[in-house]
Amino acid sequence: MSAKTKPSSRIAWIDLLETIAISFVVLCHCTAHIANVALSEAGTSFYIHYALRSIIAVCVPLFFFANGYLLLSRPFNLKKHFKKIIKFFLITIFWYIATLAFLVLLHRDQLATDGLINTVTSLKYGVTHLWYMGALICLYIFYPLLKITYDHYRQAFLFFTCICILFTFGNALLNLLMTFYSNFIAHQGIIYTDTNFLNIFNPFRGIYGHTFAYFCLGGVVAYYFDKIKAIPAKKRNLIAIIGLIIGWVGLFGVGMLYSKASKQIWDNIWYGYDTIFALIATLSIFLLCLNWHKDNIILRTISCHTLGIYLIHMLIIYSLTVFFGDFILRYANPLSNSVPFIVSFIGVILYTAFVLGLSLALTILIRKIPLLKRSLG
Repeated sequence: MSAKTKPSSRIAWIDLLETIAISFVVLCHCTAHIANVALSEAGTSFYIHYALRSIIAVCVPLFFFANGYLLLSRPFNLKKHFKKIIKFFLITIFWYIATLAFLVLLHRDQLATDGLINTVTSLKYGVTHLWYMGALICLYIFYPLLKITYDHYRQAFLFFTCICILFTFGNALLNLLMTFYSNFIAHQGIIYTDTNFLNIFNPFRGIYGHTFAYFCLGGVVAYYFDKIKAIPAKKRNLIAIIGLIIGWVGLFGVGMLYSKASKQIWDNIWYGYDTIFALIATLSIFLLCLNWHKDNIILRTISCHTLGIYLIHMLIIYSLTVFFGDFILRYANPLSNSVPFIVSFIGVILYTAFVLGLSLALTILIRKIPLLKRSLG
């Protein structure tokens, strides 16, 4: 998620890619209610919606990929980068406190019942979407080493990228295969989701290791960009479409496998980031975005303000849920039985567009307020 940049320094396909990413982030959170559906009650509408929602797992990977492409291919200044880490740390703390305070105010009826401490404790998990900021800061801490290696020890950088892929996507693939074997061959009923098969030999324990993989892959793509662009557009697009279909179907299939095995809805967005299928889909969307060459003011504006949209959109969703929950669940829920599927599905798209547009408007407005503009990057 990038900060505001002058139009002349923009890359058209990056603007498109980041617009897709932030739109998917908002869509993901606007449809989070699907996880509350009991698998035993899932009908045709659920499976259609779950299939359509599966591709959204590329949302955050696209951001880390774009970050890697931009940062690793540009000049590096350690002093400026250190200030950037401090700035992002302060932004994260500010929005953690601000979001929590907003939730307490929004649920003041709960405050009157439970008291301040119990209310804060119960609502603090409402700021879990800020995990991205923590992962980004961790990545930025290691960035100077990655940048030096990228510039001067390219083979070592490629080695590290391969290790990242192996220890994250490879480990997730082993979890998937073991779950399949246990539930559909051995009939043991064991679910493997985050088992660390490498145990003490995995350096990515306790952090979001896949973020390093996507970030580094962005740098690899930047290095080989001219060769990638040299591939005939028709061939490149065909590869991308096939890859997107494989990634999309794979994410849906993984979600169904885990849902059936655990007998509850499996979040194939949150748990899909480090699957091989999300990786394939992410690279496929990148290839398709390369077809976009025109500077578009709408895409540029959204891309310039993705961080602000990310930080603000959950506050809007929380507010709309509290004040218009019944309306949203009826007309913006593809699982609703009270309206035709197509009506509620269109409702989801309109709801997402409204949240995205309002988040963008508030971001632009806040950037004009001297005391608050730094809180958005």
